[in-house]
Amino acid sequence: MTDQFSARQAIVQVCRSMYERGLLVAGDGNVSVHLGQHLLVTPTRSRKGHLHPSELILCALDGTPLPGQSGRPSSELLMHLLAYRARPEIRAVVHAHPPYAVAHTIAGVSLAEPLVPEAFAELGAVPTVPYATPTTQEVPEALAGPIRRHDVLLLERHGSLTLGRTLEEAYDRLEVLEHTAKMSFLARQLGGGRVAPLGEAQLSALAALVPSGRY
Repeated sequence: MTDQFSARQAIVQVCRSMYERGLLVAGDGNVSVHLGQHLLVTPTRSRKGHLHPSELILCALDGTPLPGQSGRPSSELLMHLLAYRARPEIRAVVHAHPPYAVAHTIAGVSLAEPLVPEAFAELGAVPTVPYATPTTQEVPEALAGPIRRHDVLLLERHGSLTLGRTLEEAYDRLEVLEHTAKMSFLARQLGGGRVAPLGEAQLSALAALVPSGRY
């Protein structure tokens, strides 16, 4: 996605979808798109369900707003910059606060072991990154290793980070993550707190079907 006009429209739509689906509230979360020579980023503390395309901030690749921009880019931009540096193929980053997924991190329940085939194919193993103070350098430092190997990460007590070669892919991974977390929650309720992940043989068979070969 190199057309800035289309990118602005798409980011606003994704933010609205996240708000409507309860994946964030008020000023939570942030989204960015890599446009080749620039980054387009949601402004800090913006109400994601009510954003206008003109409010998005155009930045240099180091995160510095270009001349003429009003407002400031997201205070979580450090996470996005890390993703683009570590993974050149990534062109969009979505950070949200999906309640079921984040609740797992608070309860100390990992989603790293895949539970259903669709989630395994789309997300792979989802690691939980230990708590780091939001908006600080602690966050990219904690993410530096896992972000090279995973497209979807949970930040303990903080939120999710989903990466994609397109904005649509990054957002779809967020939806799949939260849907999987809901299934995990319900299964644990029905199963007395215990669930059985997919076995090694099942995962091996699925891995052969995943086109990317990453899993």
